[in-house]
Amino acid sequence: MILCGALAACGGAPQPRPAAVAGAAPAPLVTTRLEVPAGSGGFDASILLPEPGRPDAEVARVGDLVLRESHGFRSMLAADPKIALSAIDLVVFDALVARHATEFGITVDAAAVRAQAAREEAEFEQQVRTELGPKVTLADYVWRVQGMRIEEWRRIAELRAARRAYHGLVIRYLALREDRAQVRCIAHRDKALLEGLAQQVREGADFATLAARNAEDGVRDGGLLPTFDRAFPHPAARVAFDLQPGQLALTSAGEGEDQRHFLVFCLQRIAGRPVPFAEVRAEIEADLAARPLAPVETNAYTLRWRAESERQP
Repeated sequence: MILCGALAACGGAPQPRPAAVAGAAPAPLVTTRLEVPAGSGGFDASILLPEPGRPDAEVARVGDLVLRESHGFRSMLAADPKIALSAIDLVVFDALVARHATEFGITVDAAAVRAQAAREEAEFEQQVRTELGPKVTLADYVWRVQGMRIEEWRRIAELRAARRAYHGLVIRYLALREDRAQVRCIAHRDKALLEGLAQQVREGADFATLAARNAEDGVRDGGLLPTFDRAFPHPAARVAFDLQPGQLALTSAGEGEDQRHFLVFCLQRIAGRPVPFAEVRAEIEADLAARPLAPVETNAYTLRWRAESERQP
């Protein structure tokens, strides 16, 4: 249960809804303990990596029986291998981000991280007070429900905010360095239907409207995809870099009953800028503030760089 909660926290998920807080009670049979990561209190890229030499920490006790982190992972692996592998994917993802942050001199602003964590704390505290009443303080809730002192909880909240900041800065910076394209896309099993839609666009129809009406899997923002580079794991990337703004292309993926077709409309082509991070930091931070990192971006980053790492000798 502790590790599953960590998955949500690593992904920047909202805090869980406040649960009922019990009154004074005898010492419980089961106690839990979350260990705050060690460190200097700063936010260098090492916060994304496992602590070297860290022991297998105690996370819970049932009576006199000590349960450790490795026990939690092995139980999770036996109960649901998919969730266990997702936890490993998070570790790999953070290690990749840390490697790129170190390589390109990317750091997070400590003051901005603490300010973000403070805003999230204030929002959560208000939620606790609204749902549980003014007599329940955040410190009381955190101790009784999560088994942590407020100082430990705040440190973890800051680390979570710092990790999200590193994710955004690294992924957007690496994207900025490479040639990119932005397109709208309609996916469908009926190739003839897409060919007809392409002709409508050539005659002046609005692609976004056609996407909203005809995309087989449903779309947002008129089939708009985030800007991507040539390694983007989507069929649209196969043809996007052969198009100029306003041009269309049809491509396919899969075979037999699984085959799908994609009508791609190019919105813009963006030349890569392999400049030092310091020169574009403010630009990237403003971009992230206006357009937070999307799951499709993190997935594309993971697929590309994990594959490249596995190809290295």
